[in-house]
Amino acid sequence: MPEKHLLIKNAIVIDPARGTECRQDIHILNDVIAPEDTPVSGTTEIIDAAGCYAFPGLIDYHAHVFYGGTHSSVPPDLATLPFGVTTVVDAGSAGSANVESFLRDQIPRSLVRIKAYVAAYPAGQLWQEENHDPAYFDLPRLQQLFRQYPDVLLGLKLKEERGIVGELGSRPMIRAVEMAETLNCRVAVHMTDPVQTTEQLLEIFRAGDVFAHCYHGKGDTLLDEQGRVKPAARQARQRGVIFDCAHGRNNFSQRVAQRAVEDDFLPDIISSDLSSMTLHRAPVYGLPWVMSKFLALGLSLHQVVACCTARPAALLGMQHQIGTLAPGSYADVALFRLENRSITFTDVHQHTLTGSQLLMPQLTLKAGVPLWRAADFY
Repeated sequence: MPEKHLLIKNAIVIDPARGTECRQDIHILNDVIAPEDTPVSGTTEIIDAAGCYAFPGLIDYHAHVFYGGTHSSVPPDLATLPFGVTTVVDAGSAGSANVESFLRDQIPRSLVRIKAYVAAYPAGQLWQEENHDPAYFDLPRLQQLFRQYPDVLLGLKLKEERGIVGELGSRPMIRAVEMAETLNCRVAVHMTDPVQTTEQLLEIFRAGDVFAHCYHGKGDTLLDEQGRVKPAARQARQRGVIFDCAHGRNNFSQRVAQRAVEDDFLPDIISSDLSSMTLHRAPVYGLPWVMSKFLALGLSLHQVVACCTARPAALLGMQHQIGTLAPGSYADVALFRLENRSITFTDVHQHTLTGSQLLMPQLTLKAGVPLWRAADFY
């Protein structure tokens, strides 16, 4: 059979991995991006994307998509593809006792690409009560899982939230980091209302570990009493700690984010923390809404797209395959319109932020196949 050739014309391509921001044709041969000088034939399918931006398929690095396995998870494909997301990372919905169901059943059946963190505590996020006692962490089982599923499992997830870990303090995190050393993986830590000071917990983070919900506004935050970013956070970033906004319902303060951005402390990753509490619901709705909020906070479109493409792709070790539109990469493409309109963003603290631009998904292609299309895009 002849190769399938798809040409996307007239879009403004933003590809931070290559430093690209210009009007450019995108050629797709079968399931990969082809060189820009690929010849057009009579069988080439052409999509006119005039008035649109073309991004690499977005990567939502923090969401909950173990649908049916936990109370808070959402259907993977429905929570991603309509938003231009072609890769999603599940943020520890399942633990060592139940993650294999997710790995064997749901992930292979999903159209979106799924990677996953495993909760350090065996039961994962089945319900609101989570047992973070390190005495129950199951390292031998985790070793088996990481050996069996090395292409999917990224690391360990846990929480250092006061109301969850209580008197355990930093013991769960210390033990999780010890296990991660054995497993040779990252640790992602939910830091809202931390049980100890931000400075104390940042001392435990290693290069490559992820500080999730970095702009939360409960308890001790990234900011000092003068509203400036704490030196410990800057020092942690310098040694390689990753700061992920991981918006969510209760884990994001627009005031903290605004002050941090004004103090030149931008996120490494912009992610949604989508769950059954936030999918199509305030204050998250979906990843493009969160991206638009960061435009209102003062980031450029190029910076916002980088936080959802090139940067998370590098963390996944897939920077030459996804998160870019370079020739030879997977043909994951997201077309968006950037509409000029007055929009009001809110957070859990009922703080408001007025923006003037909203990213509107138009078309999502995964491996060269259109999997979602806006009704008015033609």
